[in-house]
Amino acid sequence: MKSWFVKLYSFIKMGCRSYGCRLSPSCIVKGNVTIGINSYVGGYAEIRGVGSAVKIGNYCSIARGVKIMSSGQHHDYTGISTYPFYLIDKNLKRAKFTRNKGDVTIGHDVWIGVDAIIMPGVSIGNGAVIGAGAIVTKNIGAFEIAVGMPAKVIKKRFSDVLCVATENTQWWLKDYNELKPLIQLFIDTPHQSEAEFEESLKRLAR
Repeated sequence: MKSWFVKLYSFIKMGCRSYGCRLSPSCIVKGNVTIGINSYVGGYAEIRGVGSAVKIGNYCSIARGVKIMSSGQHHDYTGISTYPFYLIDKNLKRAKFTRNKGDVTIGHDVWIGVDAIIMPGVSIGNGAVIGAGAIVTKNIGAFEIAVGMPAKVIKKRFSDVLCVATENTQWWLKDYNELKPLIQLFIDTPHQSEAEFEESLKRLAR
């Protein structure tokens, strides 16, 4: 699909909230949702900010079929019925059937794999990775990799030293034009020793 068409669609969909993000035309984005610069949302993904907000940082990779849900309609299984009766009784307020579990906050440079589900009130830290098909019900820390149903953290992407050093660069706050002269660093670091990786981060932080 032509890049200009994706950019135009993203602007129409998000308006002044787009910040240069890229949305597939087949994704759904509704309600109080903000998406940071150069983040993309894949086909058939669904992001709904209903009852509370969804906040997504810069340079995030949100794959095909991902579901991100803020607080919304509540089906209380402790009563006689779980049915939301406001749908058929106009005298009932929707708010009576709504629960606010807080905003969904996704940091910068987060990768969310195909068909993952992010539940209401969850916070995901910078640089985290969410595996394909994961159901995230609890907070995930910066640079943690979480997989499974429900999602569990299996490891961190880097050593603690490199996690701190990467966080300190705050590279995700830069426009791509600033990063472009340094893009080779992003390509080289997977093949570097820890010492070389740390040196690359120092260059990135300058």
